[in-house]
Amino acid sequence: MRLNVAILGCGDMGAEHAVAWDHQAGANIMAVCDPDVARCQRLAERYGAIGHGNWQDAICQDAIDVVSVCTPVSRHRELCVAAAQAGKHVLCEKPMALSLAEADDMIAAARANGVQLAVCHQYRGFGHFRTLKALIDDGSLGSPLAMRMTDWREVRPKLAMHRRDMNGGPVHDMSGHFFDLARFMTGSEAVRLSAVGGVLGADKPRLAEIDDPGIDSADIQARLEGGHVLSISIHWGLPEGTPEFSHVSVSGPAGYAQTANPLDGEFPADGNPVLKKAVVLSNGDGVHRIVDADYPRGPAICIADLVGAIRTGEPGVFDGQAGRRALELVLAALESVESGRGVNFSPTPAIR
Repeated sequence: MRLNVAILGCGDMGAEHAVAWDHQAGANIMAVCDPDVARCQRLAERYGAIGHGNWQDAICQDAIDVVSVCTPVSRHRELCVAAAQAGKHVLCEKPMALSLAEADDMIAAARANGVQLAVCHQYRGFGHFRTLKALIDDGSLGSPLAMRMTDWREVRPKLAMHRRDMNGGPVHDMSGHFFDLARFMTGSEAVRLSAVGGVLGADKPRLAEIDDPGIDSADIQARLEGGHVLSISIHWGLPEGTPEFSHVSVSGPAGYAQTANPLDGEFPADGNPVLKKAVVLSNGDGVHRIVDADYPRGPAICIADLVGAIRTGEPGVFDGQAGRRALELVLAALESVESGRGVNFSPTPAIR
């Protein structure tokens, strides 16, 4: 099956999607779109695609089968609904939307037009997280689990990440990764959540031009079904030039495991990158270092899952409902920060 792809947004994530689509068997990048003409043309030339400044021209071609939406979050609802109404399958970058109402519109449009909608929670595909998942599944850590997930960074040079009206702010942008990862690792849903936070980077020079910065720092505590607990720490308001720190650890009654630093360098600019990390398992038998298998750029697993869903006609694990669930937890965390109160959740359907 051959799939012709249009990519909306030619920034960092649009380029990531392009690499992953280019390595997906049977996929052809036919169109790319971005209001930045130079950026659009660079990506178009790299993959032999046609560059467009107008998104309607990119998606409304009969030959286009799939649309990757890699724009600011404030555009997701408009573009995903339009693509679905044009009969195109959709891969949307996370977070899915700014509100649950927008997410529901996207899901309804895909359902009404008989197309697949997927949300790119790519962390499930990273080798070190899949290693942690395997250790959980084989009982190496026991149960219930305590999960700690941390991501600390400088104020981002990409200011759209900090704009409340464009991307919701850094906690909106990042926490969905961790919520989805916890759901993936445990197969359990959250039953209660509370959070504290604020705008840590308010006085940083990069944010001087932003009138309404989104919450960039939060500490989130959640209780999941089965007695699991989740602790998330996100701080994206550190001084410019501060090295980032990202870490995940999982402990249980039989031992604990945690991610270690990369063994190789960061992603190269082009091509199919390889990044190896290690997971360190500690238990009564000592310390064991498990080096991951090579893994490709993040969106690859989401793209492969979407292609499978298109072939079978059945929703994949990254479908709109899974994206909506992660968004629900993101919005609950932000609500808790603002209100100072915890949030309870009703029982939910079986996890995907």
